[in-house]
Amino acid sequence: MPLGPAGPAASGPAAGRGAPGASLRAALALGLLLGFYLLALALLVAVAALDIVLARGTFTVVTVEGWLGSLAVAWCVLRVVALGRRPGEGREGPPGLSLTPREQPELWEHVRRLAERVGTRPPAEIRIVPGAVAMVREDARWLGLVPGERRLFLGVALLLGLPGAELDAVLGHELGHYAHHDTRLGHVVAALRVRLAHTVGTLRERAAREEAEERAEFAAKAARRRAEGRPPPLKRGRTRGPDHYLALVFTAYAKLCLRLTEAVSRRQEYAADLVAARIAGPATTAAALRRVPALEAADELYLNQYALLGWKAGLLPPEGQFYGGFALLLADDTRREQLTALAREPLPEEPGEDRSPYASHPPTADRIRALESLPDDGCTPTLVRRPATALLRAPDRLLADLEQATLSTEALSKHRVAWAELPWQAGRETSAREAEPLLAAMAELTGAPAAPGVIALTHLLDLLDRDLLDELAARLPRSERAAHSSGRAAREFARTAFRSALRQLALGAALETGLCRWELCWAGPPVRRTAPAWFTDDLPAALDRAVAEPAVTAPLRTLLLRGGAHGPLDGTGPAPHTLA
Repeated sequence: MPLGPAGPAASGPAAGRGAPGASLRAALALGLLLGFYLLALALLVAVAALDIVLARGTFTVVTVEGWLGSLAVAWCVLRVVALGRRPGEGREGPPGLSLTPREQPELWEHVRRLAERVGTRPPAEIRIVPGAVAMVREDARWLGLVPGERRLFLGVALLLGLPGAELDAVLGHELGHYAHHDTRLGHVVAALRVRLAHTVGTLRERAAREEAEERAEFAAKAARRRAEGRPPPLKRGRTRGPDHYLALVFTAYAKLCLRLTEAVSRRQEYAADLVAARIAGPATTAAALRRVPALEAADELYLNQYALLGWKAGLLPPEGQFYGGFALLLADDTRREQLTALAREPLPEEPGEDRSPYASHPPTADRIRALESLPDDGCTPTLVRRPATALLRAPDRLLADLEQATLSTEALSKHRVAWAELPWQAGRETSAREAEPLLAAMAELTGAPAAPGVIALTHLLDLLDRDLLDELAARLPRSERAAHSSGRAAREFARTAFRSALRQLALGAALETGLCRWELCWAGPPVRRTAPAWFTDDLPAALDRAVAEPAVTAPLRTLLLRGGAHGPLDGTGPAPHTLA
């Protein structure tokens, strides 16, 4: 339906939740920032007044001690002001890939059209960033009085996971912050928070260091007295320095500032939701509010379990797939059903007494209820859900460029392999890494280096046939409990550790020959380890025979050499079993 510029015309039950006017917010932000310095000035005035009172009395040792204490407090207060001048957050925002109108004309035109419908100036920069996030910034000048360059940060997971209509709701919400001038004072509020956080943190750190030094001095004094045969000094209560009490004062002021500014932030979120509802409709906006946290959880799972699957082995997915592989996860039927179920789960209710006064956003359940209370916009969701990636030109190239812009030098130096090869190559490296202690023991015993694989396993079984198991096991790393054992218990610990290392070496050899498979699985755990049923059934007994007294290696040799025509790779063997 036609939409005019978002603004005071919003109506309905949620309209009363609009944020305070820009003038009131500016006065609040500037007042709190000035209050930081006025508080320091008030402390200095209080100290000066105390000195005047002391000067009017009789000059005694107490007077001198009072003046010295005042000087210490004044120095700490001045240092607090200096700490507060520490530069705050950079204006550049999170790292990402800036898109030009020439590179992505459709996305830019879409954002400009939405900004026109909202009734606000469009951003001067659109930056794609990792994650399922969206935010806006404005480099306003003169404490927010003069508008500045606007930046829109859009998470790649939102582009890959949101339908086009829900992305419009997200963009409408962020543009709503522009329309209500929420971003004008962003740097003022951020500067206030950074000053307070840095000041309080440093004061607490100094106070803790002073207390630690006092405890260490007391312990050293007690040790000296005991060495001289004298009783230790009497324990006394901890002395608190000026930093401790200043930390209490500025902590209280920081809490007050957070309460006031975050209360305004929560009202701004309701107001921005109204703008999103005018752009995409209340139902679509509510759906986006439910889907974004689910996408955030899915993106975290993908990065940790899939994109970084081969990290320790020095491997990464193909170029453009470190972030782009998230679309493959979302395309899996099982994962898509899980994501849908997660988005439809009832949202947790937060009773009023349990709500934090320092939260920057209202509870999502409250925001959705406010949207549901709005009049029906008459829009019927379309059956064809246009993906948000339809706004992008050459998305594969964009995803590859995003990797170059955001990944570390170490990550970019990793070897890229296809998704199908990533599990078994990573598995081979994992088995080799876990078998390293055993290979090192073989090299130490024989004087010849050993590399993981079939040849090393064959050589190891030859050593076991020569009754050298105890010599090999004695060279393996031992746990603390095993190191303190002796006799039969020590031998059992050593054989158990040896069996575990032998199993890893055997699995690496089976993986190398194709007897075992490590396959990528988008529907469950990222790696599905499979092997013929006869292999999984017979391997434990073959390992037990190999570490027995005397060692019998024939079953393990036979088991690993059977592969070929009997394995599942040629389709003639029994169905593969999951390998634990």
